[in-house]
Amino acid sequence: MNLDEAAIERARFGDPRALRALFDAHHELVMSVCLLSVRGERDVAKDLAQEVFLRAFQGLAGLSEAGRLRPWLLAITRNVCRDHASRRSRELEQLEAFALEQALDLDAAEVEDPNGRVQAVRRLLAEIADPRVKEIVGLKYGEPEHTTRQIAERLGIPHGTVTVKLMRFRAAAKRTLVRMLLESEVRA
Repeated sequence: MNLDEAAIERARFGDPRALRALFDAHHELVMSVCLLSVRGERDVAKDLAQEVFLRAFQGLAGLSEAGRLRPWLLAITRNVCRDHASRRSRELEQLEAFALEQALDLDAAEVEDPNGRVQAVRRLLAEIADPRVKEIVGLKYGEPEHTTRQIAERLGIPHGTVTVKLMRFRAAAKRTLVRMLLESEVRA
């Protein structure tokens, strides 16, 4: 029986020294994966690592083979990091939607109304200098909406070009909207 096997057996019964030994043996690995997941944000990575060990220690009874501890911990770590990324993505989408509403000074009825959305897109398009991007964005978000493949076919350009131009437009719009939201908060 190796260290992990013995520690796991004792940890299953709540032995604090055994739990600490497992934590010490695997913390660096878990923390490294968490740091990579959150692009070096140390405080966030620490929180995620803590969540990993909490889940792992609560689930030790379900670990059938002590020799599988490391892959099992890595699976938990991936799940915790993926859940965090999903939550963060949803939060950013909500922030961006709020920023868009604020930047375009839309009320709730306009946002729910497709015509209001089209008007919002038209306001954003007025800020774009590149005529090709205006055309692509107008087709994608105008009325009626077109798929990226339909846009590529209609304009006679590669599908990848449409996708890249839309991605760049969205990124630029997000940056602009978030900046505008932050500026409006500073003024308030």
